[in-house]
Order: sequence, then C-alpha cells, then structure tokens
Amino acid sequence: MSSLEEPLGLDKLRSMSTIDRIQRFSSNACRPSGDGMGMGSCWIEGSSCSTSNSYDEDYDEYTREAFPWRRHTRDMSHGDSFSRRTVSLGRNHKMFGSACDIYNSNCNDKDIRDITNKFLKGIPRFVKIVEVGPRDGLQNEKNTVPTGVKVELIRRLVSSGLPVVEATSFVSPKWVPQLADARDVMEAVRDLEGARLPVLTPNLKGFEAAIAAGAKEVAIFASASEAFSKSNINCSIEDSLVRYRAVAHAAKVLSIPVRGYVSCVVGCPVEGAIPPSKVAYVAKELHDMGCFEISLGDTIGVGTPGTVVPMLEAVMAVVPVEKLAVHFHDTYGQSLPNILISLQMGISTVDCSVAGLGGCPYAKGASGNVATEDVVYMLSGLGVETNVDLRKLMLAGDFINKHLGRPSGSKTAIALNRIAADASKI
Repeated sequence: MSSLEEPLGLDKLRSMSTIDRIQRFSSNACRPSGDGMGMGSCWIEGSSCSTSNSYDEDYDEYTREAFPWRRHTRDMSHGDSFSRRTVSLGRNHKMFGSACDIYNSNCNDKDIRDITNKFLKGIPRFVKIVEVGPRDGLQNEKNTVPTGVKVELIRRLVSSGLPVVEATSFVSPKWVPQLADARDVMEAVRDLEGARLPVLTPNLKGFEAAIAAGAKEVAIFASASEAFSKSNINCSIEDSLVRYRAVAHAAKVLSIPVRGYVSCVVGCPVEGAIPPSKVAYVAKELHDMGCFEISLGDTIGVGTPGTVVPMLEAVMAVVPVEKLAVHFHDTYGQSLPNILISLQMGISTVDCSVAGLGGCPYAKGASGNVATEDVVYMLSGLGVETNVDLRKLMLAGDFINKHLGRPSGSKTAIALNRIAADASKI
C-alpha cells in the first residue's frame, strides 16, 4: 500500500517492556469479558472452561449458542470429509507421496475421527484462496523485481490452480517504486485465463490507469486505525471512504467488481489494540458502497484467536459472512490458528502469499503474509477443497525465491523439499 508520509512501524512504538506489549495487544485489551465474549473466554480465560464429562452432552447446544453466525458450512456429523480424501495435495504424490501419506492422511480410527469431527464440523467444504504474493508480497522488497519475473510468477501461480491472483497495484511509483511497472505487468497478463487478476487502486486516478491497462477487477483499501490511515494514504478514515466511494461509483458504471480491504483489524503499530467496533464500521462502509468482498487484514500480525473472534463477531453483525475474507500476517506465528478459527466461524475465503512473501512497507516490523503452501497443506489435512496443486505452487515459490536469493518462508515447502532431497539420495 502506498504512503505519503513517513512509515509507522513496530520500531516506532513508545518504549515499553515485553509484558507491556503483550498486554497492549492481548485479547483482553479491547474485548468484552465473561459471558459477553461467547466462546473466546473459554479459551483465553481457562478457569471458566468446564472439563467435566458433561461436555459431550452440552456440545451441540454450546455450539449453537457460540456459533450463531454459521452459514454455508458442511455437516460433518457423519465424518464425510474425514472418512475419505476429498482433496489430495495436488498432483504431487510422485514427488511427496510418502510424506503426504504419513503426515496428512485421514485418520482411520473411528473414535479419534469422531472427536475430530466434533471440533471441526463448522468448516466449509471449499475454501477460496486469494494469492496476494505478486502485489502484497513483492511491494515490500528492497530491490525491484524485473517485470518479466513478476509476469512469470503470476503465470506459474495461475497454473497451480489458484482462482484469484492479485497482480499488482496502481499506486504512485514515488511511494512504492517496486510496483512502478504496474501497467506493463497488467498488459502482459490481462488475457491470462484460468484466474481472476485484481489490482489495487488507491484512488480514482489509479482506477483509471488500471482500466486502461486492461484490469477487469480492482481493490480498494481502508484502515480501522486513524493513525495508520494518515500514515499509509495521508488522509483520515472518513476522507479515505469518500475517495473510495468515487472509485466504487466509477467501477459500477463499467461493471467492474470491487474488493475492499480493511487493515489493522486487530492492532496498529501506533494505536495498539483496535476495538472491533471500529473494524465493523469500516467494513460496513465498504460493503455499503458496493464491495463484493471485504478482506480483514491483521497488518502487523499481532492477532490471536482470542482477539480475532470478537473482531469477526463484530463485523459479521453488519456484513454477511459469505462476503468476508481474512488476511493474516505471520509476525507471531499465529496465522494458521487464526485462519482455523475463522473457518470455524464460517469464513471461506483466505488471503495468503506464496513462500510467505511480503509484510507491509508502512508497518515496520511486520513479517510476511502467511505462506500459501502452509495454508493449502493445512486445508488438505482438514479435508477442505481448494483446487490448488501444491507441487506446482511450490515450484512457483522456488522460482521467486531463487530470484530473490533467499529460502522459502513456507515451513511446508521447506519440509517437503527436504523429504524429496533425502529420498533422491536413496
């Protein structure tokens, strides 16, 4: 995302101890306590959890109360996805077959499977992966990546089966020089079939440039943090919404779909914990102006399931769950648990970045996005379909990592590549 002022980052936080920082972004910082929290208090405040044998009997009633938002999810009471492999790890069995069979197969023990189903029966049958690596990933690189490399990366990602690949961003090259070739990239991939290729457009000028280059879908971004909004796009939240209404109106005239992003949905590098009500307000405004989907981004990666749950609850009260997506950065290693709880709450669209590329150039200290490979591997283990070929996805990650000269940020890719390398020595 672009900025017109000096970046704000984790290094700019006021001096505080580690404990102070934990408390500032903790689940108790901006959420109701006790019964008002629903299930969150059970996990975070362990003393309120029941460990009695009555749990099994109370489970169905408990989940009906704790998960009132569930829609379009499957009934796993008969073990449909855990009694058969609904998804393989792409067509990668020749390369990684032994690892997948040992570590990511469905359990054959009925008792264990029944327990698993009890906790995961709200998860969707299919999850749409939105790949943001070519834009959100590469914008944070110190060195500019050649246009040809970006185009080839996009082609490889599309060939892996990813349904949505965010191609680039039409922002001022003065603020994000890594994406100064947005027009050239878009013109090179605009006729690519097999996936949607949205681009980020921060204002009407960017929107017009994107359409001229052949973009068929755009995205706009607002922040739930006033301080971050002023640093990132040099205007207040309200002013940004006025700007985006103009973009949404222009897109509607041309029948161009618009996706909305909300940044800093859990924490801000300056303001600390963000109240869920502020996130809900911005999300509703984007929805009301016509965004077909709202992606909720933990920009600095401080979220945990305990803080993600109340945020999602607040947003789901004003925006339909089927129009929501989640976007987690992995600064504290919490992305996968955050995605899992989001799926349990009915979310079925997840943003991620191949090889864990990215971060945020205007939130220093924030690490990369959750790795697409890790998300696909986890979803496969849950029996959730993605239509993504993990082998091809890993090859795309290897391609960009070799160009950048660094190892993958995906634990799954590292592990499976190591297994393949060991097997080749036998």
